[in-house]
Amino acid sequence: MSEQAPSTVTASDPTPEVVAQLLDVVADHNVDHALSDMEQILERLRADAAQAAEARAVLRTTPAPVLREALRLRAARIETTR
Repeated sequence: MSEQAPSTVTASDPTPEVVAQLLDVVADHNVDHALSDMEQILERLRADAAQAAEARAVLRTTPAPVLREALRLRAARIETTR
């Protein structure tokens, strides 16, 4: 993919070759943006997966009575905000 836009392109010069060059530039630009967006999404998914794994590990090692009390307190707080 080329990162250089044709420097000889002008609006008064719409030959098929110029149109093809412009389409190539647009396609390259869109592909670069799409790949960049996909990379950002993958980074967020990986971060979310790591965070979820940490949460699962904490839940597995937390005693059941503590979890029950946390749920009770959360439910009570939700009720008071309604």
